[in-house]
Amino acid sequence: MRARLGLSFIAVAVSGALLFAGACEPKETAGKKTERAETPQSGNSQEKQDCKDVHWTHHHGKNGPEDWQNLCEEFAACGGKQQSPIDIATDAVEEDAGLRALQFHYGTSKAHIVNNGHTVQFNVDGEHTVRLNGKTYTLLQFHYHAPSEHTFNGEHFPLEVHFVHKYADDDLAVLGVMFVEGDENAFLKEYLDIIPAKKGEVKSDRLIELLGLFPQNKSYFNYSGSLTTPPCSEVVNWYVLQHPVEASKEQLVRFATILNNNYRPVQPLNERKVRLYRD
Repeated sequence: MRARLGLSFIAVAVSGALLFAGACEPKETAGKKTERAETPQSGNSQEKQDCKDVHWTHHHGKNGPEDWQNLCEEFAACGGKQQSPIDIATDAVEEDAGLRALQFHYGTSKAHIVNNGHTVQFNVDGEHTVRLNGKTYTLLQFHYHAPSEHTFNGEHFPLEVHFVHKYADDDLAVLGVMFVEGDENAFLKEYLDIIPAKKGEVKSDRLIELLGLFPQNKSYFNYSGSLTTPPCSEVVNWYVLQHPVEASKEQLVRFATILNNNYRPVQPLNERKVRLYRD
């Protein structure tokens, strides 16, 4: 691999059918385990403010990340103690022999691409699952952030993709994969020309080999966190892969221009632990 994790990455200018058009909110899908995830709320939910039309943005200032928790009652979790993303200090993580390898049961999917104004999201069809430490989660969609939301040792990557999975309404798993500058990325080569540059959607009959979007080495960092956009629900088990995939400089710049700095700043780790599974 041409680029190494120890390099400093320049941050280049990174979820369609979402409850609040949020980055890591699962899309509405058929089936018992893939119904729309409702954010757990205390008290009488009928008295809650309707937040679906509340405007928020990734950019600093009014309605930006620092103000999300104040925009709507259902966004209060954005000020919680187990928020995502985080900075992963690789020398401080604890290798955990109790963690297990990611067991993928992915196939191919047609592309339903949605630019919702917050991210570019690929909704998938068919049944694709991953076994994560004793539970089987169903893939709902994957989407992108530029620059990366998670950082390693304080450094952003130029691009990060999130694969959003669901086990239950209050039990989501998101797999994060980083990009580094290197060889041309075959997937981006296939789809960059048809990704909507502004709000809109495109359907394609081209088949995506989903497992091919991951690095060969699937070591991962694991921690408990949240959705990275409102309502920021703290219901996510994060699996951030240690090793990146590559894309060319031209591809990264083109995609970053579309994504328009769609990342949430890193959040305090607080009392949480980050664990490492080494593949």
